[in-house]
Amino acid sequence: MLALSVLAAGCQGYVGDTPTRPGQGRALPEGVVQPAPQSRAPRLTHDQWERTVQDLFGLEEPTGLSDSLRADSLRGDATFDNRGGELEVDEALWSGYQRASATVAEQVVDDATVLDGLAPPGGDPDARAEDFVRELGARAHRRPLSDDEVTEYLNVFASASGLYGDLDDFRAGARLTIEAMLQSPFFLYRIEDSVDEEEGTIPLDDYEVASRLSYTLWGSMPDEELFAAAAADMLSDPEQVEVQARRMLEDPRARDVVVDFHRQLFDVDTFGGISPDPDVYAGVSDRLGELAVQEHDLFVTEIVFHRDGSYRDLLTSSDTHVNDELAAVYGLEGDFGDEMELVSLDPTRRRGIFTQVGFLASNATRRSSDPIHRGVFLAERVACIHIDAPPDDTPAPEVSDGQTTRENIELHTEQPGSVCAGCHAQIINPFGYPFEHFDAVGAWRDTENGVMVDPTASPPIDGAPTPVSDATELAESLADSTWTHECYVRHWIEYALGRASAPEDQALVSELAEASRDESLPVKELLVSIVTSRAFLHRSLREESE
Repeated sequence: MLALSVLAAGCQGYVGDTPTRPGQGRALPEGVVQPAPQSRAPRLTHDQWERTVQDLFGLEEPTGLSDSLRADSLRGDATFDNRGGELEVDEALWSGYQRASATVAEQVVDDATVLDGLAPPGGDPDARAEDFVRELGARAHRRPLSDDEVTEYLNVFASASGLYGDLDDFRAGARLTIEAMLQSPFFLYRIEDSVDEEEGTIPLDDYEVASRLSYTLWGSMPDEELFAAAAADMLSDPEQVEVQARRMLEDPRARDVVVDFHRQLFDVDTFGGISPDPDVYAGVSDRLGELAVQEHDLFVTEIVFHRDGSYRDLLTSSDTHVNDELAAVYGLEGDFGDEMELVSLDPTRRRGIFTQVGFLASNATRRSSDPIHRGVFLAERVACIHIDAPPDDTPAPEVSDGQTTRENIELHTEQPGSVCAGCHAQIINPFGYPFEHFDAVGAWRDTENGVMVDPTASPPIDGAPTPVSDATELAESLADSTWTHECYVRHWIEYALGRASAPEDQALVSELAEASRDESLPVKELLVSIVTSRAFLHRSLREESE
């Protein structure tokens, strides 16, 4: 079957008879996995800064100081917040880093347990100072310090005498040195210095691999075992990288990262804005958005970690977590309390993450369903079809009493020859209509305004109109789609490498997507495959800005 032809300007992703995936462009040798250009000095995100500070000093809780840092802003096409090469340090953020480093240093030095853990008391003061600088510096820079760097930090250490009132010389030196290390570019950025070329790429050194691994799987610095593996030159071997990756995926920090990835991919932050009209939904909890976030996080954790599940499972599982308030929205019978518990929903009505309350209610108006926003979301985030914003003067669809939402949308967006019809009739609306059994809060309905709802549609799946009868059939069709799995893999590569999608990714994307679709490759195995790939363990000869 011919691929869907996109007629309207602004709908990108399928053109004529040739399917064009995002990131495709110049040809590469078939099957060759090449690293794409990216920044050699990606800056830590604020979340990564927070986690790194906590792990660097072994603190029991996060400092919370990242909340006071100037918020980052990225280009409008960024799905994830960790495009390190786009994260800048301006005067406002630099001032924030200075204040935060001073606060952290003071807290560490005032806590004898933390400070003694960094530098056990006793012995020669000069030797203790050098041990402190070398040990903490290697962890803060995420590689051993050079002799020149040790000398510079020792000079900073010595200059602190008398700066902090009655602090003794060691505590004063430690405090000023901590401030300096937390403001170092080698702390704030993950600088990759390797330059030796091998077969057209630059292999990362062991410490650079350790940092890529830890910030991909934990969002933080390497731990002692990972540092030891780097020191032993083990991480130049992909098999040893795999050993470390599997170990790291068993750590709770990996769960936080996987949840964070799906939160950003599926716009879970928007769930907090769910606010159904109380005149229409009087019995719905005012905590619906908060509960939807909890449901999402528990669902992802259950599928990925408790069941070792795949993207197919995320798209099609009928299990979820509810409390009494969510159970009411889902129409579940039985006794439920305030705590979330695992339940199975009716598989003939609900399959996967897109038939859960969070997606449905956050992509709805306060009073009714919204096929347009639901459709745009699936087209862009699940099928990787880019859709430009409509012209500024495009009027919103009017709502006519007595008609269904679908009837109104068809009337105002699918008129032949109109500016709207190309995108809406062929892409947006067909992705949104299958969810018409779900109202503005995600509850099931058979009728709207006394009329039977119509959830049938033919969304463009793998470039061809694919008939589906409702949301459950759409979920199954998406789970069987090559392009759906390619889109998901591409998103993971973007997140893992902290950069936009690139043509060089396609060989790896195709390989992993095929396994994800045909063999239901578990998400954790997908991550292991990414971090052991040539694209992850090597750097391009070109930088992102070239």
